[in-house]
Amino acid sequence: MTSKNASTITASSSSIKLNPGCHKLKRKTTHLSPIPLIDLTDNVENIHQVINENVIVGISNEYLDHGDQNVVCQTCHAKLWRNESIRGKEKGNTNYSLCCGYGKVQIPDLKKAPPSYERMFRNGDSKSKHFMKNIRRYNSMFSFTSMGGKIDTSINRGNAPYIFRLGGQNYHSIGSLLPAKGSEPKFSQLYIYDTENEISNRQRCIGGVKDQSKSIDSDIIEDIKVMLDSNNVLVRSYRMARDTFQKNPQVDMKLRLIGRRQRDGRTYNLPTASEVAALIVGDICDSIEKRDIVVETKTGFLQRISELHPSYLPLQYPLLFPYGDDGYSVDILHRGVSFTTNSKRAKCTMREYFAFRIQDRDHSFSLILNSKACFSSFW
Repeated sequence: MTSKNASTITASSSSIKLNPGCHKLKRKTTHLSPIPLIDLTDNVENIHQVINENVIVGISNEYLDHGDQNVVCQTCHAKLWRNESIRGKEKGNTNYSLCCGYGKVQIPDLKKAPPSYERMFRNGDSKSKHFMKNIRRYNSMFSFTSMGGKIDTSINRGNAPYIFRLGGQNYHSIGSLLPAKGSEPKFSQLYIYDTENEISNRQRCIGGVKDQSKSIDSDIIEDIKVMLDSNNVLVRSYRMARDTFQKNPQVDMKLRLIGRRQRDGRTYNLPTASEVAALIVGDICDSIEKRDIVVETKTGFLQRISELHPSYLPLQYPLLFPYGDDGYSVDILHRGVSFTTNSKRAKCTMREYFAFRIQDRDHSFSLILNSKACFSSFW
């Protein structure tokens, strides 16, 4: 390179084939684009200008278009993009790995939400827009459990879609049935304590009535309360505890949140109140199992909930599970597997459960997928 002018060398028209790797991936072809060559004997100023050129600064006029979700799994009816379904397509299958593991994952759909409540997600009117904008706050008001972990708020600067980023270990905790003396009720305690002032108590629990008066609608709080009271099995269990305390304020009572289901999780995920919880007056009985959660009257400390408990998700996200439907459970078997099978791979994993649950399907409207900011914390 004797000339001071930068010249250009063009790659040969022949392509470079990549190693297919151990997973037998489809061979890919990479083409080399023209590479600018710089004369290093040139002045420093010109070299500095080339090195500092940032090709990603600014807004690109090009975008990557994957098309529509026009591939439908014939087993679970999930809608996929073409590139998501390639692996199944190459095998000549009409079911795919991403959604249901080629048909081996069998989980029932969540029950369709009450029509008036579903309209809050879909209508697009002023009330619906307000609800969707503040859905995480409304969910926090009615959540039974608190979420632990370090929330990173610096990532949201208002110029991009909302992102919920939690640092460290994520865990959910639940408190006692009643607040300690002199303390205000929080989370699950709001379903039992001072329910005559429940609306104002729920507003206060997320930062004070004054601070939230512009962003929280008391009518929406009342609507959610009525909807959950009528439909949610977990709410009914806590209301039963409230009624017992009202009849006998001095009673020593515990609430057992049952961790095992007797029915087949492949076809059934909507338990009754008696399958979800049981009130215990006096000493704890011998029937308590390892995964059960026993909530006492007053303890002064929080109790951590196992992520393997079937009520782990509906306790934290009552607005996404309005009936208290079960979440993930370790007892869900794969399709076609009998209960007597001893294979370690006969049961649905947590990854498989979430991969199935977050798919879009035409035959059902998913509150989870359409919950905007609430979906960010759920996922």
